[in-house]
Amino acid sequence: MTGRRVVLTSNGPGELYAWARPVVAAWRRAEPDADVRIALVPCQFAAGNEAEVASGFDIQGVTTAAQFLAAGAVGRAPGGLEGGPGGVVLSLGGAGGHAVALARRLHVPAFKYAFVPYRAGGLERLFVHDEATRRKARLLGAPAGRVEVIGNLVADAVHGDRVPGASAAGPIGLAGDPHVLLLAGSRDAFAVHLIPFVLAVADHLAARYPGARFVWPVPRLLRPETIAAGLAGRERATLGGTSARRDGDRAVTEAGTVVELVDEGARYAHMHLADVAVTIPGTNTLELGIAGVPAVVVLPLNRPEIIPLEGPGHWLSLLPLVGTPLKRRAVRLFVERLDVPVALPNRFSGEPLMVEVKGVVDPEGVAARVAALVDDPDDRARRRARLLATMPQPGAADRLVERVRTLAHLVPGELGVGEVGVGRGP
Repeated sequence: MTGRRVVLTSNGPGELYAWARPVVAAWRRAEPDADVRIALVPCQFAAGNEAEVASGFDIQGVTTAAQFLAAGAVGRAPGGLEGGPGGVVLSLGGAGGHAVALARRLHVPAFKYAFVPYRAGGLERLFVHDEATRRKARLLGAPAGRVEVIGNLVADAVHGDRVPGASAAGPIGLAGDPHVLLLAGSRDAFAVHLIPFVLAVADHLAARYPGARFVWPVPRLLRPETIAAGLAGRERATLGGTSARRDGDRAVTEAGTVVELVDEGARYAHMHLADVAVTIPGTNTLELGIAGVPAVVVLPLNRPEIIPLEGPGHWLSLLPLVGTPLKRRAVRLFVERLDVPVALPNRFSGEPLMVEVKGVVDPEGVAARVAALVDDPDDRARRRARLLATMPQPGAADRLVERVRTLAHLVPGELGVGEVGVGRGP
């Protein structure tokens, strides 16, 4: 007998792997016969193959963002999401309004997990990762009884990467001396500039450390043509990068440096081996911090207009003639006025545990910052210890699933705001 209908809405790169996958695993542990489906919702950063990625999880089906928009235009839910009485919608990425609208069409309650505060309108509960976000949600007008701190799902993804149906990472070999992770992002428009850059960083480090092992966990959300163009160095001029020829699962740079191209599913295993990493701001920094890997986090401003923006900034950048100058100015103003660290572990811990490099950058300068970490094992050990002590611990996925299941069983009126499952406002 099929159990509860569970619809997880998600939108793109980080959320699918870091949030949806551990929640699917936790739901299977709690309710093995649940009918779990993922509904992709519109996202400006979507790569286009999110449905393929999500279909590798232990779920009953996936609907696309295009299906969501088409069905919503006529006031319906995407085909395949309807079912009998009962069930829930849980937002794990994307605008909360999408989850609320879908829940109304399915006549089930809506819940949301988020790193940023919301008013919680239409949600039975807003689940957040820390107390600071809960307080901000309250300041925005979210009712006290509608916001709960549940913990950080990324910790579950890093420490518990055992999802039924997902392919195993397999043997990853021995650690290098040093073992260096290169993370060039998962957004095509930015990665095509960053891939030549990290290849050039590897060149500089290889000349200094003959025993180094360089590993690039290639995001499945990058298009093959983006990877090919990045390795070919099509946009190498942007950040002073280089090119490489592909030789199976290896990239060999012009200088002869070998960079291993591994499946993204192996990235957490490599994080547990890594001595240091080179990355850009984003969820990658938090994953590295949870794994205890000191990193050099690079925010390049050589060409600010290539940096992805969220919300209105993205759409302004698409305006003819004025879009690029507007975006360039917007990014510079944002970074100049940024009064918080760009690396999430630094922000969460209040300590400079990751090395941040912002501004006009070049591969040699970034490689020098990496080398400073490699050459000081005591400093690396200190950073690693503080990261492991201050970063979130696993368990949030199980807590989240248990709370949603409990709240979905409450009798009408017990929440104090009316009947469960009709998508009310606060």
